[in-house]
Amino acid sequence: MYTKEEMIIFSILYSEVILGKFVRQKYDSELLYLLLKTSIAENMSVFNDMEKTSVLEKAGKEYIKTYPKKDLGKRMEIIENLFSNFDYDGYMKKAKKELSLAEENNINIVTLLDKNYPKNLKELSVPPFVLYYKGYLPQDRELERSLAIIGTRTPDKKYGNRIAKNLGEILLSRGWWNISGLATGCDEYGHIGSLGATGAILGQGLATDLFPEKNRDLAKKIIENNGFLMSELPPSTKSINIYFVLRNRLQSGLTKGIFVVETSDNSGTLHTVKYSLEQGRETYVLDVREVADLRGEEVVRGNIKLLDEREKIAGNVTISKKLKEKIIGIKKLRDFENILMSKEKSLDINIPVESNKVQEKLW
Repeated sequence: MYTKEEMIIFSILYSEVILGKFVRQKYDSELLYLLLKTSIAENMSVFNDMEKTSVLEKAGKEYIKTYPKKDLGKRMEIIENLFSNFDYDGYMKKAKKELSLAEENNINIVTLLDKNYPKNLKELSVPPFVLYYKGYLPQDRELERSLAIIGTRTPDKKYGNRIAKNLGEILLSRGWWNISGLATGCDEYGHIGSLGATGAILGQGLATDLFPEKNRDLAKKIIENNGFLMSELPPSTKSINIYFVLRNRLQSGLTKGIFVVETSDNSGTLHTVKYSLEQGRETYVLDVREVADLRGEEVVRGNIKLLDEREKIAGNVTISKKLKEKIIGIKKLRDFENILMSKEKSLDINIPVESNKVQEKLW
């Protein structure tokens, strides 16, 4: 019932932020999604003046049922003010510009209403309204074998990058996708190891200069080797911190789980860990507690705290003891490979392993 341009309008609204000491989204994304969901269920367009009051009321009731602990008042007031004098023509003009920019930059578009929209993302509390991507978009059956290799941008020199690359090689050798974020460090080397079956989800529009600049050549290689770059943000959207936090939920959401190589206890990686656990995804963390070289190192303090139920994270991410119990610690690559093999059997997959890419120990 919504056109492609109107779905792009939803993604534009989602991307709008209020700048200040703390940058935040202008419109509550959960309420915005429920507005779309309710309008589709009622077959009433939120852009239709005759119907939008009813749609807003029903979306508000759905919000209260879905998020009983949240205060609807202020959030609803902002949404109501938006649609009471909604500049449809103005937003449609913006949407058409984004669509033209996508066409000029070979950016493909899949909306939440399209049949080929990934089913994994539909499970999220706020799935992207639109996926903008370059390259090859894996099908649902391929995403059954997918993980996200993630971690700090500044791993220790001896282990971090090497382990991330080795993990990427193991996933590639077994026919699994690695879908990460193209950040320097662990993300970067995971992508390098899995070239041929890797994709990156970015916190910016795909028609802007890619960040970080260091990985622009890697981004090209990813696309050239049957991979993809993806964003939920309109093509012209420039990167800011909040977009990286929002995209973290998509790394775990699009895949079947994550593997944390190294993380401090005040890192953006922890946002992805929390998303993964809340989404019911497999959450693997490199267990470094017996590695003398890393004992006391800040770069793996997050690994240690995630694997110890008694420890509390120092940063602004709170992960409950109940969620921590779901984390799977990994000491050896062989253990991780055996887990993959077990999952492949349940999926009726038989893939030969390139034994030269598997090491008995991580250290």
